[in-house]
Amino acid sequence: MDGVTATNAGHLSGPHRARTGEAEESDDALVLRYLDGDAMAFESLYRRYRGPLFRFFRRQVSEPVANDAFQDTWSKLISSLSAYEPRDAFAGYLFTIAHHVLTDINRREMRNPSGSAEALEELESEQHTEAKVEREELQQRLMQEVHKLPHAQRSVWLLKQESGLSLTEIAEATSSTLEGVKSRLRYANRKLLAGMQRHVRR
Repeated sequence: MDGVTATNAGHLSGPHRARTGEAEESDDALVLRYLDGDAMAFESLYRRYRGPLFRFFRRQVSEPVANDAFQDTWSKLISSLSAYEPRDAFAGYLFTIAHHVLTDINRREMRNPSGSAEALEELESEQHTEAKVEREELQQRLMQEVHKLPHAQRSVWLLKQESGLSLTEIAEATSSTLEGVKSRLRYANRKLLAGMQRHVRR
């Protein structure tokens, strides 16, 4: 359908149910009405399936490609609908066309990988940025919990993380025993884990 974009492809209550105010007609009944010349019947089908169809594409390709695939699928449906048999499941018929459209897109990208490479680089860049932000947030939360530790536990834990010293060397540096260092690390790790879990649950 001309002029249909992602912004029009909203969430629907379900592919087989008409919107409020519409007659509860089956897909087959609407197809037959459309084939008899009732354009409004096709509009009803379109409203039922536009959301699921667009999401089918968008979860697999970029938004511009999904928009093109969305338009192409409806065009192909209209041109082939005269071959539709009422005994067929309309949803299956529509998504078979969508699958073929997606397959063609994948084949074109394999023949012309530059576009795919650019899209992949963009996605990887976005993922890298998101991962970096997430790591920074986790690091900030972790340090907040570290500062809550008793001094002895905090000192031992930070030495273990930052200094590269062995546990024996940490024991010497803190005038402690090896078992004392291990005990402080064990308690520190338990407290930090509990603190980070509280952040996750919020």
